[in-house]
Amino acid sequence: MFGVVYYYPLKSGAPSEVGRNLFLGLLNKKLPFKISLFSQYKKENQSLKKEYINLDVLSFIDLLRLNKSYIVHFSVEPLVFPNRKFLLYLMSIINKKMLRRNKLIINYHGDPRTEFEIKLKNKNYLACLLLLPDYLLTPFIMENADAIVVNSYSMKELLHSMYNISNLVVIPNGLDNSWGNENDILDLKNKKNTVNLFYHGRLAPEKGVDLLIKAFSYYSGKEEVQLKLYLAGPQGDKKYASYLRNLCIELGIDKEVIFLGSLPITKLRLYLNSVDAAIYPSRYEPFSLAILEAFRIVNGPVFYSNKSGINDFVIKEGYKFYTFEPSVEEIVNSIKMLLEKSYDNKILYKQKEFAAMYTWEKIADRYIELYKEMQNQ
Repeated sequence: MFGVVYYYPLKSGAPSEVGRNLFLGLLNKKLPFKISLFSQYKKENQSLKKEYINLDVLSFIDLLRLNKSYIVHFSVEPLVFPNRKFLLYLMSIINKKMLRRNKLIINYHGDPRTEFEIKLKNKNYLACLLLLPDYLLTPFIMENADAIVVNSYSMKELLHSMYNISNLVVIPNGLDNSWGNENDILDLKNKKNTVNLFYHGRLAPEKGVDLLIKAFSYYSGKEEVQLKLYLAGPQGDKKYASYLRNLCIELGIDKEVIFLGSLPITKLRLYLNSVDAAIYPSRYEPFSLAILEAFRIVNGPVFYSNKSGINDFVIKEGYKFYTFEPSVEEIVNSIKMLLEKSYDNKILYKQKEFAAMYTWEKIADRYIELYKEMQNQ
């Protein structure tokens, strides 16, 4: 029986959440291999040992003592930074090149160079400085992986064209089985003619929230209905988040746009179950777990940018949802469709049907097959 050393991320944010949920999906399977954990933080080793009593939680010393072949799986990319994740990566490639006793799988949830260029365009020079090592060394990191997992076909095309690599494997993200069981709702209807629009995700330039705010302002005070926009999510970029708040003030819509900040998962689901529609205007989006979550819960249309990688799977499965080019004009048209109720009322059932196909229980099987393929190579 071969072994898998699984890097277990503990930070907040979608990539780490995906890594943890995938791990839980794997544990629910009868695995044909032994899986061990390597924690993001050494101080969390004891708590993980208590949580997963039947699993080994490895240290660097434990890895040095391993004398058999194994697969190291980075559920999030090893950014160039002097931490445990990057040290594990360095140890893995040394073992791979000198001892030839391990394989390396890396998940990429985005492209560092594309994100660098977006931040540079938005003049966020500090963020660019922090991303510079990754910008320079990402090709080297990818070159040393036996398989690079990306979560959409558009991401596969992007990385292939930018880095000329062919060891790319497409495996989508998923949701755990608890999604879709929401019953409670919030009372967001201050007036009977209120229409509530929702976005959740990081407040960062690539997410296109500035486009959404500008499009939203087009309808402020011009409609018989009262339109409200709720924005939930962390400040991925503090400078950009400040710009968004000031933009709302400049456009005179600061009372209609509600910044909710980061929400606990139970509160997030409550909002998704209570609003009339959700919208995601990303300029660049490798997959978008947020859109999948909205599909599963929102009882109305989910509008999203055609730059979102999840649309690859929507098309592949034979569905057609409400997408738009990430521009102010296109978003205005989407909001108009919502206000005029000119969308297909059956869309919410189709959205939920699609989302139900993407659970971690099903996605975990794809990773098990990948592990087997890696071991047999």
